[in-house]
Amino acid sequence: MAATSHPISLAHLTVLDTTPPELVSVAAAAGFRTIGIRLTATPSVGIPPYDMLGEGPLLRETLRRLADTGVSVLDTEFLRFEPEHPVAIPEGFLEVSARLGAKNVLVMSAEPEEARTVERFCDLCDRAGQYGLQVCLEFAVYTGVRTLADAARVVARSKRPNASVLIDALHFSRSGGVPAHIGALPPGLFRYAQICDASADMPGPEDTANLIREARTGRLLPGEGGLPLAELVAALPDGVPLAIEAPCRATADLPASERAKRAYRALSALLAT
Repeated sequence: MAATSHPISLAHLTVLDTTPPELVSVAAAAGFRTIGIRLTATPSVGIPPYDMLGEGPLLRETLRRLADTGVSVLDTEFLRFEPEHPVAIPEGFLEVSARLGAKNVLVMSAEPEEARTVERFCDLCDRAGQYGLQVCLEFAVYTGVRTLADAARVVARSKRPNASVLIDALHFSRSGGVPAHIGALPPGLFRYAQICDASADMPGPEDTANLIREARTGRLLPGEGGLPLAELVAALPDGVPLAIEAPCRATADLPASERAKRAYRALSALLAT
């Protein structure tokens, strides 16, 4: 497989201690031409909220560095449907995503009823469509949309042209997914994918605490674990961008620039196999 068949991107979670402007510079120095930016607060992993959703110095500096480096934004993250919170889209999220030139916005759902997820997903797609944004539904076994089949069904029920499914290699594996499942679905369902490796010793499907901990701080770079990443990539439509999302507590003390360079090398090596 040619290394150029899948554009590669740096997901913010890999170096989440960087502010959005710092992320742009770190990614560019490592060789990435695209990035994913988290626009919302991530208190669960100790990251303070970035003041990115209004006109301010952080947004202006991010836009300036994007222009100076030529780095583009693959996606903005992330939205979440919570049963107890009827408003899932923070004010300014879609507007800022469009200003950054993002192509996709990512959403997860904690809604226990699929019908409610479909309803809210349709509303998000309609609103995002006004800004030319695709909406990518990510699944995880500990959320309301547990598997690839569940996510594909929600997208099909939505009947929205800007709806798609986001495959995260870790969540895909932990939910029982195998590469053959991807080939059984329409290629147009996938806009991009998130790639990481993981230990072969996986938490059980009901071990939510450890599954979440692994997702946030226990991922590995491609080649360091046991996931069938080459087969997964081969199953994806050619040309689909791959974003490396690999936060690892074992290397968290390294400078963000070094973690980004290692991520670039590992993902490039995967695509060269």
